[in-house]
Amino acid sequence: MHLTRRQLLAAAAPLVLAGCSRPGSSAAPQTFASRGRNAQVPDPELLLGVPPRSMAAASVPEFTKRFNVKVTMIAPPGADFAPGSVDVLLLDQDALSALIAAKRVEPLDRTLIANRKLVEPPFDDPSFDSGGAHSVPKDYTVVGFALAARAGAPGPSSWVDFFDLATTFPGQVGVPDDAVTVIGAALVATGHDWNSSASGDLDDARALLTSVRPRIGVGGTVDRARLNGGLAVMCTGLGFRDARAGVRFVVPPEGTVARPRLLCIPEFAPDPVSAHAWLNHALDPLVAARDTVRTGRATPVGEATFALPPKLLTNHAVYPPALPPVALGFSDPSDAGLEARAAMWQELVAPPTRR
Repeated sequence: MHLTRRQLLAAAAPLVLAGCSRPGSSAAPQTFASRGRNAQVPDPELLLGVPPRSMAAASVPEFTKRFNVKVTMIAPPGADFAPGSVDVLLLDQDALSALIAAKRVEPLDRTLIANRKLVEPPFDDPSFDSGGAHSVPKDYTVVGFALAARAGAPGPSSWVDFFDLATTFPGQVGVPDDAVTVIGAALVATGHDWNSSASGDLDDARALLTSVRPRIGVGGTVDRARLNGGLAVMCTGLGFRDARAGVRFVVPPEGTVARPRLLCIPEFAPDPVSAHAWLNHALDPLVAARDTVRTGRATPVGEATFALPPKLLTNHAVYPPALPPVALGFSDPSDAGLEARAAMWQELVAPPTRR
């Protein structure tokens, strides 16, 4: 079995792989003007609607030097953009899905994004954008739980364990006010798929959550200060990336979901070739690695791990465990499933009516 660098590090930490050469990128640097009969010349400009802190400081200067394209950073308009006002957007899954449904993003020309082949599953074929037809994934976080635990103690490691904590330590376990996330975790804890819409599966999740509801906190800000006053909170790893004694971020191995940020080209983008060049640039292994160091968000570009420090690769608040591998997917229930979750959540969290 071929082991990736992350798996080697997980199996033999603190192993350091010396002398690793840069993994090959078939399009690094991409030169669109010399690609045969269908050659494309980059546009002279690029309107980049991406937050500056979402990438390394060198990303834009390197792109400009490589392609001789003037990059203008504009305030990220999100999904509320005027047609023709921006070339590239960075969006979360829900915002992108809404734009795809409204046909407000351009289908991508895969021949101009050769580095797309470096994207690892499940990000190479997301359920919300089949085949990555309209987007490329830039980075992601995963849902797990932050735990106040002593060093060396085994501690809880599964979704079942997490919900059991609420019974053992009432009032010291918290979840976000987020029906899709909490019910998804409860589905997995009861042996079902995160996105299941089957009534029997949802009944199992309801029974679990009903049993712990009086002992579990809902809502509030999930941060270190809150964890200091409790035992565990369900969250992503973003607030817990820096190692700290007494705090552990757990990614349950039986399954969880990734929350990706994705790059897309909106409708009527004025510089579509340069926009494709940027998407390809973002998937270059060295560019992706530098962005991960800057943001603390994992990259789905597998070969980027060769340029990342072991401390980052083995930090479960950034990357889910490599060994054993985590069953990773996306939160993407059907419309019927969303309605059922909303109704269940209202039933669970609504204050009792007074008579």
